[in-house]
Amino acid sequence: MQTPSSVSEDVRLSRGASYLIVQNLGMTAIPAIGFLVLTRLISTTQMGEWTILTLVVAACQTFTTWFPQAVTKFVAESSSKGEKVSAASAYYQALRANFIIYILVSVLMYLNAPFLAFHLLGGLSDTPLFRALAFDLFLSAGIIPIVTAAMLGLQMFRETALVGLIFSGIFRQLAIISLIIVMRGLVGMVIGWIVSDGATAIIYVWLTARALGQPQFDFPLTKLFRYYFPLELGQIVTFAQSWFDRSLMVVFVPLSVLGVYNAALTAFGVLTSISTSMVNMLFPVYSRIQNVGRMRGVASRATRYANFILVPLAFGLLATARPAVTLMLGESYRGGILPLEIFCGAFAITAFTIALAPILWAWEKTKLAALMSGITVVISSGLAYALLPELGIIGASIARGVSMILLAILIVVALAKMKTLQLDLLAMAKTFVAGAVMAGVLLLVQMFEYSKFLLPLYASIGVVTYLIALRLLKATDQSDFDLLEGFLGIKFSFVSRFLGWILGKSDTRLALSSQTPDS
Repeated sequence: MQTPSSVSEDVRLSRGASYLIVQNLGMTAIPAIGFLVLTRLISTTQMGEWTILTLVVAACQTFTTWFPQAVTKFVAESSSKGEKVSAASAYYQALRANFIIYILVSVLMYLNAPFLAFHLLGGLSDTPLFRALAFDLFLSAGIIPIVTAAMLGLQMFRETALVGLIFSGIFRQLAIISLIIVMRGLVGMVIGWIVSDGATAIIYVWLTARALGQPQFDFPLTKLFRYYFPLELGQIVTFAQSWFDRSLMVVFVPLSVLGVYNAALTAFGVLTSISTSMVNMLFPVYSRIQNVGRMRGVASRATRYANFILVPLAFGLLATARPAVTLMLGESYRGGILPLEIFCGAFAITAFTIALAPILWAWEKTKLAALMSGITVVISSGLAYALLPELGIIGASIARGVSMILLAILIVVALAKMKTLQLDLLAMAKTFVAGAVMAGVLLLVQMFEYSKFLLPLYASIGVVTYLIALRLLKATDQSDFDLLEGFLGIKFSFVSRFLGWILGKSDTRLALSSQTPDS
């Protein structure tokens, strides 16, 4: 049974996670809605070109954006000790360094735009794409990652979520769609990136300056470098892991097939965006914990709730991959259905490790994290290289699924040796069974009545089925209801009572006298 203080801590952390989840869901759902328009405005070949532009941005963020995780760690540590000057100095030092780096990067890209257009996209006519991209890189890779890292370190979850949702989500998609229509090409998309990233960067910088005060540069840059350098090696390996399949597909398949595959990964981004928000929330929390016993307890509950959220989403998307792809992306992207199913199946198996990976970073096991990612990259890249010539897009999908499972195994083994691993195996098993039952019901429903326009109905059936399965399996306990009631507060007590009734809580009455109004 949890103590009131531990329940309060869980409520605070779950609310912080919920802000980031809402932001990332919005930022994923809004582009998905935008895809309904965009996939009818551009061809699958242009979607392949879009993928290559995104690859360039990701490469720059990996190789030339420095210190974001270090900023989160040292800002969180200094803030928890009341050392505001130290926190500000760590942030401003990293921001200044990246500012200088990206002035050089942007100039080089602008000058070499014809070379990049010819060798990556096959023609000099696409030179304006890379010239526009040079300006966006300064904002999206040079400024935003550092200010976002500082806000996470300050636990400004709500502000990060709100600004990100409005400007990097809604405003970004409206700008992209409008400019593509007006300019009749992908240049409009890149200019949309510039406009939205510029607005986001300005507001984030203002928020961090208000929280941390005037610029300070006393924090040793070498300390940031020593912490981040092993992590940068891990970032490079992670980049390779994220892009190994699409990079190899450039060699083996046409741009149109690459575009279909990337669209399937975009649909899969619904799950990865939620997992990213969890990692971003847990990393600064883990950074404050130095006791092995407490880390095991916190990580155990984190994995429990990660499974409660992520497993049903993975199984639900797997079971509705066909209507999801054809409705959101269009019939020309039907080739992405099986890849999406493979991604979701692998994710359902490995969902619990999303809450475990940040422990390695928080406890400065960055070399170990890099080594594990490196092993995964070598094996999965070799598998992709072997499968792509014969299986094409399916071979790439299998290789990505194997890489997810392999990395999860390595994380579990590493944390077990560090004695920080404690899993609620019974709760995890029940959640997995409930998710599998939900997927089975959804597939049966589609066998009897299928239409891509029934996707919202399928989703509703999935939610009800999952909750009923949790009740039959008795997967929840009193601490889960305490967390739910504290999280929702008095204003939404009717929701917690309703969910308590569905999940089988014996007494769903809230102790209103023990609650305090939300601030």
